Formats: sequence, C-alpha cells, structure tokens
Amino acid sequence: MVSFIQNNNTGEITLSTHVTKTFKSLDQQIELLKERKLIIRDENKAKQHLLEKNYFDLINGFETLLLIDSKAANKEYNGLYFEDFLLLYDFDKKLNLEILKILDKFEIRLKTSMAYRFCEKYFLTASDSACYIDINKYTDPRLNHHHLSLPQDLRKYFSRNKVFETNRSFKGATYSNFIELCKAKYPYISTYDHPPFWVTIKVLEFGPLFNLLLGFEKDIFEKVINDMGMKYIDKQKFINSIQIFIELRNTCAHFQLVNRFRTSKNLRIDAGMKSDLDLRTKTNTSGVSINYEIRLYDTLLVLSQFESLKNIGKLCQNFYFKRCTSKREKRLMLNIFERMGRKKHSDWFKISVK
Repeated sequence: MVSFIQNNNTGEITLSTHVTKTFKSLDQQIELLKERKLIIRDENKAKQHLLEKNYFDLINGFETLLLIDSKAANKEYNGLYFEDFLLLYDFDKKLNLEILKILDKFEIRLKTSMAYRFCEKYFLTASDSACYIDINKYTDPRLNHHHLSLPQDLRKYFSRNKVFETNRSFKGATYSNFIELCKAKYPYISTYDHPPFWVTIKVLEFGPLFNLLLGFEKDIFEKVINDMGMKYIDKQKFINSIQIFIELRNTCAHFQLVNRFRTSKNLRIDAGMKSDLDLRTKTNTSGVSINYEIRLYDTLLVLSQFESLKNIGKLCQNFYFKRCTSKREKRLMLNIFERMGRKKHSDWFKISVK
C-alpha cells in the first residue's frame, strides 16, 4: 500500500510504502502496545476504547507525537500512558465539532445571502418562482470575459450544476428539473407548489453551491460578498477561502483527524491573503515559502475573516490548563499544537480574536 507522510517540522510530504498488516485481536493490540513500553493501567478499559475508536485513528494517528523516535525501526514509548492517546484523540474530536459548527454558520449565511440577493433581482412576481433554475440568469464561468477572472480549474462546465439538470431519476421516477426532484426527495419542500430559492438552496452541498456562486452576475455577486464581510476588490481572496473551506469541511464531515489537516498540494493560496493574514505556506527544498499547502492553524486564520473562533480558543485553553494536569500532558498538547501549525499555546488562545 502506498501513502504519503508529512514531516511534522518542515511540512514536507514524501512517498511512503506500508506493508499490509494482518488482523490483530484486542488482546494482541494491547500486547503490542505493552511491548513498545506504553503504560496501560486498565487493560479492559483500553480494549473497550480500541473497539470503539479504531486503532488506526487512536494510536497510529498520534503515535509520531509520542514515540521516542518516530523513524526508528522498533517503536518505543518512554514513560507515556494509554490515556495520553485518549487525551489527544478527545481534543481532536472536540476540535472537529467546533470547526464544523463554525463552517455550518458560514454556509448558512452564504446560502441565505445567495438566495436573497438573487431573488431580490429576479423574483419580481409569483411567476418568477423558478427563476433560479434558469441558466440564462447566470454568467458562464467558462467565458473569458467572466467578471471574476477565474483560474482554469474553476472554469467548469456550468450547465452540469445540479440546479440546471433535467430529467433526473429518483426511486424509479424521472423528474423534469431540480425543483421537481427536490419536491420528490424532501418532504418539507413537497409542501410547496412552487418552492422558492431560499427553500431549495438548503439542499445544496458546499461544492455545487460554490459552483453556482461563481455563475452569479457581477451585481449580485458584489452584494453577496459584501454580506459576507468582504468587498468586491477582495473577490479572489473570497473565492480562495471557500475552496479551502470545502476541503476542511470534507475532512471534518468524514470524521478524519482534523489535527493532521493540510490543504491539498495543488490548491494555490492567494498571495494577497497570505500576506494579509501572515499565513505560513509550504517551503520548497531551498527553504523558500511557496503559495501552496497550509496547515490547520493557518486555515483557521482564513476562516476568522468571516466567523469568530472564540470557542476554539476556549477549547485550547481548557485542554491545556484544565485537562492537562502534568508537564507530560502539556508537552503533548504543545506537540499537537505544533503539528497543527503553531507550537506556542498563546497563539492558539489568541486565535479567538476575529
């Protein structure tokens, strides 16, 4: 099996090959951890945690932060406890939920603004209720004269957005358009004869929503970006921000370990946003910063342009000062802070300031 591993200090990604491992019972997993000198106070409780949380996430996801030498052939812990893994795992899960709450708030605001501003222009009479599925009321992102000057990777085939699809099938029946399909799939929408945009937009995932936004005409787009707290002059930062949020949401929604989050290596970070927010991007082999790949801390700085992160700051403070009752545990928290982009705990506490 081939995978990619990332150096926690440099952020450099290298190719790694893992040998497919054989199944190990809970007893065998416990013995393996004990052979590596991990202290397990209560084996029965540890087995229950391994059964509920998955060895790959609970142990493999954090072991490089706890091993004496993560590159050594024989893995070994020194004076560490099974509970240390639980501490970091619990922090990651609580952080994941807080980020999801913030992203959810951002998405609701965006959907509300998009529906309102579009209908403000086009929903003038009752006969205009379906205006939002009329592709002629949008600007095709593929056109060279598009007002957003989009990079090639965002100039997608606009008519394939689900809002414009026709003759879609659901449970053996075919529906003529997006509105009729929504009425068939969602009971709360079926109560409307002609469901308006602010009702159906709720079912759009982040990806199709973003694609639809890129097709908004300039005057509508300007109002939306202003509603979200930016000016039209910052449109490239706004677009780049949403690209980053889509990746972050995918990580959180699939309950992957968010402390290991990195933006994808082919997603370019806007240079202006990098400068404004002092983002730390990946460095090349010469140690020079390039405009690709940011870790979680910098991703949250991008999110802080739109939403308050005070609950994330509180969560970090709570874990560091209350949950960590020993120097060992505090050291582990600093390790995970560093993996996420900043080692100084004060940086994580200050991130609450928008």
